[in-house]
Amino acid sequence: MAHSLPATPLSLRRRLELLIGRLIMAVFALIDRLRPLPPPPSEVSLHRYGTDPAETLQYIARRPGAPALAPIVYMHGGGWILGNKKLYTRELFAFAEAGHPVFNLGYPVAPENPHPGILLSLLNALAWIRAEHPEVEEVHFMGDSAGGNLAMMLGILSANRNLLAPLGIHTHASVPIACSSVVSLYGVLDRLSWVRTGFPGAELMLECYAGKAGCEARVAPERSITPMDLDFETHPPSFLICGSKDHLLESTRICAERLEAGPGLVETKIYDGEMHGFFNMHWRPHYVELKDDILAFLKAHDPLDRSAVRNPSMEVSS
Repeated sequence: MAHSLPATPLSLRRRLELLIGRLIMAVFALIDRLRPLPPPPSEVSLHRYGTDPAETLQYIARRPGAPALAPIVYMHGGGWILGNKKLYTRELFAFAEAGHPVFNLGYPVAPENPHPGILLSLLNALAWIRAEHPEVEEVHFMGDSAGGNLAMMLGILSANRNLLAPLGIHTHASVPIACSSVVSLYGVLDRLSWVRTGFPGAELMLECYAGKAGCEARVAPERSITPMDLDFETHPPSFLICGSKDHLLESTRICAERLEAGPGLVETKIYDGEMHGFFNMHWRPHYVELKDDILAFLKAHDPLDRSAVRNPSMEVSS
């Protein structure tokens, strides 16, 4: 078990719900494997960054001849209890094609590896990247759903390192790589609003990740699992993305208002008619637009792009 953290105890009903969810995810993973991958833009390799079997990452090198841009560190979704980094490989090729090397992270999930275990694994991954790629000084954090939560959490922690210890993260004095920006794709950014709006399995995911206390109105500092639980002062440039038909829309708007009240830059875009997960759905009407918008945001905040125009005025949809 990662980091020797005790697994979250679950009732029989919760264990059955978890089993059903993981079986459904296994079916999605099987279907995805039946779809042939397009040719990669460059080398794709797999690496182990920790001792747990799930602590692996996929490195997608930038396309030869593409502009040399800062890497993206991607964190997959799955409500902290499911998910597979391989489900995102084909989507991440577009960013390597544009010049961003990509580190596509896997991590041990809850309830076997509850909070703060996943954050500890991701910090280990960042330390591995820093050691194995010493040329990398800044990265963009990106993720979807629970991965959008993790990307935003790491971005905030990188800008407010005094918050690490209250979370129970004592083995890292700092986040080992600077964060240039955060892209949160329909992330779990507020702890309870997605329960109110009826996101399927929200209570199960919260309980697996943070215990039953994670479903209470207020949590102790060590149970702070979303940005809205943290008392932060600033944040990296952030792009919050959601669809108008997503149960996480309220979560996105709550967090956007909090970020807008602070000194950091935040852009929010709501895609009309889109549902949860459309980053991976090539048939959705805003699929291409979403990729273009992300690339434009990254360009505006990339430390290696000398042509970048800082603080762009992006269109905001509601």
